[in-house]
Amino acid sequence: MPRPRKSIAQARLTGAYAKDPARYSSRTEPLVTEPLGSPPDWLTVPQRAVWRDIGKHMPWLNKSHRGITGIAAILQAKLSDGVLGLPGMNLLRMTLGQMGATPSTSQHAVVQEPEKDDPAEAYFR
Repeated sequence: MPRPRKSIAQARLTGAYAKDPARYSSRTEPLVTEPLGSPPDWLTVPQRAVWRDIGKHMPWLNKSHRGITGIAAILQAKLSDGVLGLPGMNLLRMTLGQMGATPSTSQHAVVQEPEKDDPAEAYFR
């Protein structure tokens, strides 16, 4: 199985983009500018508090992260109540890792910036 492709933001962080910009010239990535927002209605009161805490400590999360943030909020609230077992703790660890909330994955958590030049500008002058 081939290695997963680096995002453009990761390539910029690691210097790969500067080394070979042509490799990334044809890539487009969605830019989600809407913030994470308030917790959904289906979360309980303790889970909503965890949601807000997650949003405060991980400012790079946006609207596209709402699903995984809900999962993390549910698991973290259960952990706080003392009812989350070892398999649940492992799932919470993996979920937080996917969100860039662990020491080893926080280096990959980046805030997307809008592109400075519009590729369509060459065609619509």
